[in-house]
Amino acid sequence: MSSTIPALPANYRTVLDVVEAAGPGTHLTAQEIWLRSRRLQPRIGFATVHRGLLRLHQLGAVMKIEVPGGASAVYEPAATPHAHFRCAGCGTIDDLAFAVPAETVKALAARLGVAIEAETITFTGRCATCASDDGLERV
Repeated sequence: MSSTIPALPANYRTVLDVVEAAGPGTHLTAQEIWLRSRRLQPRIGFATVHRGLLRLHQLGAVMKIEVPGGASAVYEPAATPHAHFRCAGCGTIDDLAFAVPAETVKALAARLGVAIEAETITFTGRCATCASDDGLERV
């Protein structure tokens, strides 16, 4: 993915390298990305990482996931559209192979008279471990 984006400042390239090295399905906070970036660029500041994540998200190089109930957004490498599941018990976030069909999004936009540019779907519940710890049955 990184080969299709324009030239980046060195610090932003470091941020992208960190996110891509984490791999698909890894959801890192800006703080975690900053700590990993400092291993490569010891003088990189948190504000620089935050600005880099914003720019990389605008360029489509990283996905920003605002998770309901989460303390902060998480980031992952750009990928095909998919949903997320956040466990209300332990806080883990997992990728789900689910996306609203493009035809449905297009029809919804036409019906409402809006231009839908992106979708974010996050399901919240209890993961299998937390559900079994609570004695709950999975649906």
